[in-house]
Amino acid sequence: MNRRKKIVIRALVPEATARAGTYRGTASERRAACWPVNRTLRLSASALVLAVSLTATGCGVGSNDDPPERVFDETTFRAADFVDPRVGSNKWFPLVPGTQWVREGTTLIGNRVVPHEVVTTVTDVTREIDGVTTVLVYDHSVGAGQVVQESIDYFAQDKDGNIWTMGGATEQYEAGRFVAVDEAWLSNVDGAKPGILLPADPTADTPAWLIAQPPGEDGDAAEFARMQREECVPFGCFQNVLVIREGKRSALSNEFKYYALGTGQIRNEPLGSSRHEDIELLINVTKLTAKGLTEASAAALRIDRRAAKEWPDVYGTVEATRAR
Repeated sequence: MNRRKKIVIRALVPEATARAGTYRGTASERRAACWPVNRTLRLSASALVLAVSLTATGCGVGSNDDPPERVFDETTFRAADFVDPRVGSNKWFPLVPGTQWVREGTTLIGNRVVPHEVVTTVTDVTREIDGVTTVLVYDHSVGAGQVVQESIDYFAQDKDGNIWTMGGATEQYEAGRFVAVDEAWLSNVDGAKPGILLPADPTADTPAWLIAQPPGEDGDAAEFARMQREECVPFGCFQNVLVIREGKRSALSNEFKYYALGTGQIRNEPLGSSRHEDIELLINVTKLTAKGLTEASAAALRIDRRAAKEWPDVYGTVEATRAR
């Protein structure tokens, strides 16, 4: 069992405060209820009027109260606690090689809203990071008909079923052509810290958690937002959908991610801090043929090897390999 420690972060923006005669849901529900109004407040010229109304409704904007402290749960990392992630036993995000999700929607390129597609594939490529076996999950992103980004995430799974982020590499494209590997990091190199992408069974009682912290960054974090009775996307309708809020440690305001039991991520909904305002809806999930898996794994290996070549101090001499 992993031991846990707590990190306390003081929020930069005051969050909802329940007041007499107002809605008293969970802390996550109150934040979700107040967020759209808080966002409007920043953009509106009538900030003073809105501030009065927000105080009356329990969204503590403009109050003299100190911002509440958000407590993050940080699970102690121990290599001995991990299993082969390809067993795919996390019910919300099964890491079974050959599983491929296709999500479509829109994204911002400059000031233009354009069609957007993300194809995510669990490959059969593994890399040992910090004494743990990780599997490479490959993302291929297309905007306005051209490749805009390709990336790999190195995911691991512990004995409790939690999915961990152990590193990543991102390639940027312009006009459909490769430009550079603009980010590559691995756990325990240059101060980088791993974290949990998705707990095995998050609930309303689960404290907010740290996803990962690449070198020199604020770090990514998440929290349970709600269980949704039903969510429909082009691929179909799902019941009892898990909704997770993600963002930075200092502001969990980037996006909502929707996960369906036994399926994986089915929707991405941007929040106020989202840079590209990506909207993604699942249109297909499939198990690749042997040929399709070989192609996706080859693409993931290409990114891994190019990152290792450009960032040798990060990757060292260990090489990623395909399953035999």
